[in-house]
Amino acid sequence: MLNNIENKASLACQVRMNIRCGTEMSYQTLTKILRNEIPYDEEVHQRYIFGFFDECYPSLMKKFMKEQSISRASIINLFNQLPDQGEKYNFERALKNGEF
Repeated sequence: MLNNIENKASLACQVRMNIRCGTEMSYQTLTKILRNEIPYDEEVHQRYIFGFFDECYPSLMKKFMKEQSISRASIINLFNQLPDQGEKYNFERALKNGEF
């Protein structure tokens, strides 16, 4: 139970990125993708990653990054791998406005 309390933001990101998906992807898998421990597979991961960027607000992402020791550059690198779609709008705006 202590692990869940310590990873509160990570769990919130997990819930938000899975909102539109039938099966769940864990925040641990997202962390491994961001750390390049497993390769980003567009076919398997893309809808979850779009959910992460569309549903997680910048301050929640920052807390997730801190909990999982993820760099800002890793987040932006993954973001830049996504095709241009509406789900990118909120995060792109946050980048331009200095919110992230």
